[in-house]
Amino acid sequence: MSNTRNEAFSRILIDAALREGGWKLEDSQQVQFEFHTSGKRADYLLKDSMGRVLCILEAKGEDHDPYDAKEQARGYAENLKAPFVILSNGSEHWFWNYERADQRDAYRIERLPSRQDMERLRMKNLQPPRPLGSEVIAPDFLRHLKSDIMLRRYQIAAMDKIAEPFDGQGQRKFLLEMATGTGKTLLCAALIRRFLITRNAERVLFIVDRIELAKQTMEDFAVVLPEFKPVIFKTARRSGELLGSSVVVATIQSLMTDRRYREEFTPFYFDLVINDEAHRSIYGDAREVVQFFQATRIGLTATPKAYLKNINVEQLAEENPKALEARQLRDTYHYFGCKPGFPTYRYDIIDAVKDPEGPFLCLPKIFDLRSDITTQALADSGWSVYINEQEESFKIQDLERKIFTPDRNRLMCEAFLKEAQRDPENNIGKSIIFAVNQTHATNLTKMFNALQPGIAMTITSRIPEASTLAKEFRDGKRKERIAVSVDMLSTGYNCRDLLNIGLMRPIFSPTEYIQVKGRGTRRFTFKVGNTAYEKSCFFLLDFCAVAEYFEEKYDYSQPLAVPRERDKKARKSSPITGAVDVSSPAGTETGATTGGNKEIPTWVGTDMLVSREIHVVGPNGEKVDVMTYRGSYENDIQKFAETTPELKAAVDTEDDDAIEIIVNERFYNRPEMFYSPDKLILSYGVPATTSAFVYNALGKRPLPTKDDIIDDTVESIAARFDLRYNEQKWLEATTQLLAEDPQVLRRFMKGDMTIFSASQFNPLGGINSLARFERRDEVFDALRQSTLVRQTLLAAAS
Repeated sequence: MSNTRNEAFSRILIDAALREGGWKLEDSQQVQFEFHTSGKRADYLLKDSMGRVLCILEAKGEDHDPYDAKEQARGYAENLKAPFVILSNGSEHWFWNYERADQRDAYRIERLPSRQDMERLRMKNLQPPRPLGSEVIAPDFLRHLKSDIMLRRYQIAAMDKIAEPFDGQGQRKFLLEMATGTGKTLLCAALIRRFLITRNAERVLFIVDRIELAKQTMEDFAVVLPEFKPVIFKTARRSGELLGSSVVVATIQSLMTDRRYREEFTPFYFDLVINDEAHRSIYGDAREVVQFFQATRIGLTATPKAYLKNINVEQLAEENPKALEARQLRDTYHYFGCKPGFPTYRYDIIDAVKDPEGPFLCLPKIFDLRSDITTQALADSGWSVYINEQEESFKIQDLERKIFTPDRNRLMCEAFLKEAQRDPENNIGKSIIFAVNQTHATNLTKMFNALQPGIAMTITSRIPEASTLAKEFRDGKRKERIAVSVDMLSTGYNCRDLLNIGLMRPIFSPTEYIQVKGRGTRRFTFKVGNTAYEKSCFFLLDFCAVAEYFEEKYDYSQPLAVPRERDKKARKSSPITGAVDVSSPAGTETGATTGGNKEIPTWVGTDMLVSREIHVVGPNGEKVDVMTYRGSYENDIQKFAETTPELKAAVDTEDDDAIEIIVNERFYNRPEMFYSPDKLILSYGVPATTSAFVYNALGKRPLPTKDDIIDDTVESIAARFDLRYNEQKWLEATTQLLAEDPQVLRRFMKGDMTIFSASQFNPLGGINSLARFERRDEVFDALRQSTLVRQTLLAAAS
């Protein structure tokens, strides 16, 4: 009887999922229930527009693994000549195009396909795709489209790293971690072309996070993918061009508006979805969009978010599995099916600088320029000044937010004009200044133009036609040499002849620092007459000690704080310790405020330059670059193992204790190396033991994961209170929500029952049905006292 109720509850969820996919359950020409064939019963028959059976849907109880019904469902499908099989327990769905020889197994999906989806897939079965790798990629793959386009060796390697597991293992999630300036857009265009011409995709969605990036991407796609009619979703949906296009470029915001992604598309509409700047679009509301599409997923980013770094996995696995889940939900590697710290393919700035076919990128020459105010603001005690006859202290992150300093701004602008790198014609090279906020950006632009008329322009989101101005500045169609911005130009802005970056605001996120530096790393050849001049470096004029902070003060062993959704205050917390919400940039595209209506004072004294130091960054990069680079450790530990027989013997016999002793005493913390257990955990993004890192580097076995113990806490409490099935589901949904959302957790700790109005509880009957959970107060008290909740609170405060 219990199994019957269990399956009945699953069918409620399955029915809802079918309706969400556009199926009309009341129409027997679309959906037929309980069909008997060969003495057995098929749970659901899904039919095409001609009434023919398209798919067998086999339902299982929610506590059963639906995958186990695969062969049973195939028997039904073969009898009824249905090309597709769906296996579901209501919360987990598997799809199997079993007639296709290259799809030997069912694969997990998050949304059920619509009738149109399966009719299209059936047509596609008539001419199945050829292996992705059968389209051999050479450097001249795109040359017939434009004579000067040549693919580089590492771009071809990245494409082949996708093709091999795609063809051989049926893998459908991939992550490319590639440094800014290494040609990700061109790589994507070639990758899309490979998918389309091998028929592994008919429609492709390319997701970006800003309309400026969509327009920039279209410029490249129009050249490399002309016959596939690439369009921008926002404009094409109004003009009717969408239906004729095989490549759609869309911002995540345009898809989310009015849930257009659901209105305009079906779950299987696209065969390939590529996420540019993937670390931005896989959690929060955006996650719902990217998970809606049941397609091959490829993520692109220079800076993956590693929320699994520096976490004691052993403790989390045993005591707090839901906290681990909260981090997994946001971890870029985990989302794209990669082991923590290991993308499908990595090519970082050090690779690009040292590439024997290159160099393909350049490193900065850092000018550390500090004024008297800056120096004091960087000190622990801060810069002390009297405001309305009362002494107040300001730290570096307070300048231009809590107090205006006009003379410091003047001094920074003067120093920048004096020190900035010149182009071959002795003009100030193209430059980007990063300001604190829009008010600061405007003030800096005024200051620059007062010192040298017409030298600077502001490019921020509140400037009309800002994206057009940014493009004109990039293309050399503006006379201004300096663009003053906040965040608008910090990612995805490709200005190859940029020679200077000015940091007139502090930065506390290594991700943001790498992105900002990435604006200047591209190589460029200047031509004056018949003479060519190579851009060999860019100048980083640092007025806020940012480079020093990441080289000497930033704690790379500190776990990333799980961001609090829509909590704008999070980005201001403890910046000096680095404990900020690194998903939010330090600068904001808003005017400077202190919160409330408090008037910001203006300091009218004078400032002076008190220090000037120049650092030439060598081929190994800055520490912030090296800390994202695993190859150096793997190469060094391999060499160390070759020259240390004791370590090799310990690895062969899997003697973990001996490995720990040898590596701790003879490898870690040597003067020429910075390796240590905590920094390896940061670098790889997975909290493993020294022996695990060694085994992985030497090819003995991969780094471990602990996904299979996520539900331990729920099961423990459920057994303790002998909970019924539906009560355990309430506990499970509650615990999952608490682990994912620190704000909700804090409300729960205070006894706020309104948290149960969240959508997660709708399948359980919503907040009104909570009254039937008889022992809920005792159960929730036990949950409050659990290690899981204690550790989640600790993680939220980190």
